[in-house]
Amino acid sequence: MLGGITNSNIGIDSLREDPSSPLGVQWGSSQSIRSDEWGTESPIWLGQMARGGQEDTTPLSTSNNFFAQLPSGPATTIVFFDGTILAAGGWFPNEMLFAAKWWLPTLLLFIGLPVWFRQIAGSARWGYFAAALIFLAPGSMWWSGRPVNTLGFMAAGCALAIYAARVWADRRWVAGTVAVIGSGVLLARFATYYQPLAIVIGIPLVLATTAFLLTRDTLWRHRLLGLGAIGLSALTWTGLVFLENLDAIAAVLSTTYPGDRKSTGGALDVGMVFGATALGWIKGMTVNQSEISTAFTVLLAVLAVLVAATPWRGNRGLLAALATLVVCGAFWLSWGTLDWGSLGAAIPVANRVPNTRAMLGVGYIAILAFSLFMSQWQPSQRWAVPAAAGLITAFLTGYAASSLGVSALPELTVAMIWGSSLVAGLVVFALVRWPRRWWSWVASLGAAALLVAASTPVLFGVGDLRASDTAQRFLDWGVEARADGHTWASESQDVDSLMMATGTPTLSARQQMGPDVDAWLKLDPGGDHEDMWNRGGLHIQFDWTDGDSVDFTQPTPDIIVVHTSPCELAERLPGFRYAVSSDPLEQPCLAEGGAFRWAGVDYTVYEVATAG
Repeated sequence: MLGGITNSNIGIDSLREDPSSPLGVQWGSSQSIRSDEWGTESPIWLGQMARGGQEDTTPLSTSNNFFAQLPSGPATTIVFFDGTILAAGGWFPNEMLFAAKWWLPTLLLFIGLPVWFRQIAGSARWGYFAAALIFLAPGSMWWSGRPVNTLGFMAAGCALAIYAARVWADRRWVAGTVAVIGSGVLLARFATYYQPLAIVIGIPLVLATTAFLLTRDTLWRHRLLGLGAIGLSALTWTGLVFLENLDAIAAVLSTTYPGDRKSTGGALDVGMVFGATALGWIKGMTVNQSEISTAFTVLLAVLAVLVAATPWRGNRGLLAALATLVVCGAFWLSWGTLDWGSLGAAIPVANRVPNTRAMLGVGYIAILAFSLFMSQWQPSQRWAVPAAAGLITAFLTGYAASSLGVSALPELTVAMIWGSSLVAGLVVFALVRWPRRWWSWVASLGAAALLVAASTPVLFGVGDLRASDTAQRFLDWGVEARADGHTWASESQDVDSLMMATGTPTLSARQQMGPDVDAWLKLDPGGDHEDMWNRGGLHIQFDWTDGDSVDFTQPTPDIIVVHTSPCELAERLPGFRYAVSSDPLEQPCLAEGGAFRWAGVDYTVYEVATAG
């Protein structure tokens, strides 16, 4: 963190002043497919630093704070404590704060999960293994750490919850109360991140913790008192967070997407279910790597072999937690392998999860369940069980890889398919046969690391978003615009990200939650194009014209292009003052106000003289 090192993709060419001469140091290439991260999420965090914690101005949309996990009031200042520290951007190096925000969930994962395992299974050892495997899963690396961002807070919150219940039962009220409050703060993060994934991986961990607390060897009143206090704390903090972001939440619930979206379970290609071990080759392939990335769901099949072949040696609480994870894993596995039809669409909470997101998440449940089982596993001298586990793994992963090879990944060769499945089978065989040998762990985690070794860059600092002359100019322009109450707009998503990262108020931003309806109706008075702009996760772009009309097009579902002149835009939205264009603009209301270069393109800034 002190070195400002992350694996963020903000070093991509699109966010460089001159892509042929990038500033700073980066090892490896950025993931262009992760525009949610490099084009939106990371720039929003950097923008919070540039503003010194001031409220972001998003004239056409409700606040992005909830989605970006930035404070909006007293409660969110505490719950989003990692976002709160970004306000110190004027006093501390931005690269340090950015790295701290980036790595905090990973740190919590590697602290919280081993403690959770020690409390439930009596040893932290397999908790470290599970944390490492979660971190190294293809779904983590190709989704910019989003699974870790949920599981890190959930693991730490659940571990603290178990501690709180124990010390309360011992009548250590001060320590118990502090732990209950802290656990509630951490667990409140569940409802604030990417929900389709958080539902799949966050709820099972919370339910497993609940099952363990209900089966503890103590009086029922102690169990219920501790569990009730923890639940009340989590719900209270969650309620306060929602209250402070009520407008944004109401807006997103009223959108056509994702507010009105309902999903159901349905069968996917087997490669989307068990194909994680074949994804080490996808870096340069012509495929949406994020959409195809998953975790190690095959471990559910390995667990089934082990459960069928060996007696249970764990305690009641461990069994309750494991059984809960298995049930949750089996449910979400069915969401991507069976046709649920209209029944699935009627199941609350589950119907917010597309089957592809369920398959992204179920592998993490598999990792947790397998590791919990292995914490009580006593290997014998017989080779039959580890051999069966290894063969099942090799067959399922080979079948999945072969399926990917004839569908989504035609560039997979026979050697790639056979090689990845054989390595997976051998790794599982070794891990089951010699679970306490250090080399079996090294082999397992080493094989997982090889899958993702080339997937993400290693970035030192924040690149051109701070070091370039253009970024420095926008930092100054942003200060002026915020002071004067003016906004900017551009025709380029690359420039939009630059403006977000420098705290420059812009109309052409990312509408993460939902629209400011009153503002949009100034551009679309009759609401004839509401189906285009009433969406979450929407990129707002402008196409400058010479006319006095405002027209709309939607090239893709998550992009809206507003076709209008800067003069007309200023008439309808009086705060608008600066238009950015790579082409010359010639209108009486415009005066050139500067020029800059970004992503290798020359732009001109035009000041709208008639803006109010």
